[in-house]
This record gives sequence, structure tokens and C-alpha cells, in this order.
Amino acid sequence: MITAWPRSARFWQPAEVAADVAAARQEFRSRRLGEPLARYLAAFDDARPIHAELITGLQGALALDAAGVALLRRLWATDAGRTAYRYLAAPPISEDDLETLAEAKLAVRSAAQGDPALARLADVMQATLDPRRFPWIAQARAATPAEQSAAILASTTLAASQRLHTLRRGDEKSMVEGSVRGLLIGMGWQAAANRLARGVQNLINDAPPWRCFLTQTNLGGDNADVLVRLDDGRLLAIECKGSNSEINSRKRLNKEAAQNARAWLSGFGGQVVPAVALQGVFKDRYVIEAQDTPMLIFWAHRLDDLCDFIRAAV
Repeated sequence: MITAWPRSARFWQPAEVAADVAAARQEFRSRRLGEPLARYLAAFDDARPIHAELITGLQGALALDAAGVALLRRLWATDAGRTAYRYLAAPPISEDDLETLAEAKLAVRSAAQGDPALARLADVMQATLDPRRFPWIAQARAATPAEQSAAILASTTLAASQRLHTLRRGDEKSMVEGSVRGLLIGMGWQAAANRLARGVQNLINDAPPWRCFLTQTNLGGDNADVLVRLDDGRLLAIECKGSNSEINSRKRLNKEAAQNARAWLSGFGGQVVPAVALQGVFKDRYVIEAQDTPMLIFWAHRLDDLCDFIRAAV
């Protein structure tokens, strides 16, 4: 593996990293505090009807009566319906867990499965059901209107909150990737078509043309968010990472980005320059560790550093 620090690149000292971490955190706080309540309310309003339908028909679905079987099949055919199944559980379970436990794929084509698959799904629902939200199920009685309303409200709130959390994670990554793309275009680089399904496996034949870049392209066996052909012939491979917590930043940096960087250096040597563009909340120690991979560090709040590196790579 090539471990030398890439030429023309800036190596950040701990005090500089700490200052950038603080600046990124402050920008993150400003974005969160300015986020409109309407976004959560829209997610809530989208989720409520499907949760109301499932919870209203829950006893029939668990009993697999005719109406319950029809409900299970109908909801299984939609993303929102399958999500509603997951949020019956205490705590809500993941798609992977639901697939494994129910022995059924979370796909539209699975909606027409036979009764054995539906029976397994009903068993999973029964076994994981939240007893605090659905006390009438364990007591084998009808729900009171107040219990039913409370369960619908709680389930919808859980699902809407998680949906917003997922959107937020994607926002940070999408924002920094969009900023990198905008910078490159402003510098005169052109977005090239990814003409090879296999991605970049050979730098001589597969790399983007001069002064061009690719997005979401495999480099070797790992996906790169942005691949930039530098003027000196090297390939700058940029991972765009957003984080909403210091704990999350370790996964984004030291596991995902650094793992890809090591694979690229091992496979391509010094002809590939691994880098990461960051936005959100990061722990300075994790940033320093990632830089030691080696991997270049750029921040969304100061992308002039990326511009300077690209211009110096001649």
C-alpha cells in the first residue's frame, strides 16, 4: 500500500482540525434550528392513513380472517404498508429483520404470496407487537376508541420521526456532494457519462477524460461519490460524508471512507488520491485518524481548499 502523503495536498494539524470541527458543528446547528416544522408534519400526514388502516384492522390481520388476509396482502404491496408492519413492533424492527423473521422478501412481487407466507408475517407481528400501544391484543378484546386513537398517534409519530431522521442523513450527504459538483463545474471540469457498467477498473482505459469527473462510480470494488481526473493524471476519489453525531462520524469516516481509501491505495497505488468532503458533526480525533490513512480532508464550509488542491495538481 502507498502510505506517502499525496503531493500538493495540505496536511491539517490537530488545532486546525478542531477549528473546522467546531465550524461544521455550528453550521449544522443553524440548519437544524432553521428546519421547518412543515417537513415533519408532511411526513406525519403521509404516514397516518396507512397506520390507521393497519391498526384498525389489526385483530383481523393477526387472526388471518378474510378481511385480515386481504389487508395484509394489500399493505405488503406498498412501501408505506411494509413500513407500518415494522412499526407495530417494540422497538420498531428493520426491513432486514422483517424479511428474515417472516421469511419473505420486502418487494411488490411478494404481495401475491400464498397463505403460508402471510401466516409467518402474522406470527412475526404477534411476537413483536408493542404491548403498551396495543394492550387489547394481549387481552383478546376489542380496542376502545381511545386506545385505538392513541396507538395510531404513537405509531405514526414513530414512523414520521424516523422518516425525517433518514431524510436528514441524506440531506447532509446530498448537500456536500452537490457543493463538490458545483465547485468542479465552476472550475471548468465537465461531468462525464459513466460509460462502463463495471466502473473504473483500469486507470489507463476506464478513467474519465482530462478535466472531467464522474459521480457514483465504482473504483475497483468500491463506490466513489466523485472521481476527478486531475491535470497531472492522478485520479482524485472523493467520498462525501454527512454526520449528525460524533458517534455516527466514526462510522462514516473511519469505517466507510477510510476502508474505501485503503482499498483504492492497495489496488491503484499513488495514482489514486483518496479524499473525503465533510459536512455536519464530526469528532476531531476521528478526522485526524482518517487523515492518517492517508486521506485528504475537505470541509463543505471551506471548499476553496479543494479548489486549491486541484489547481496545484499539475
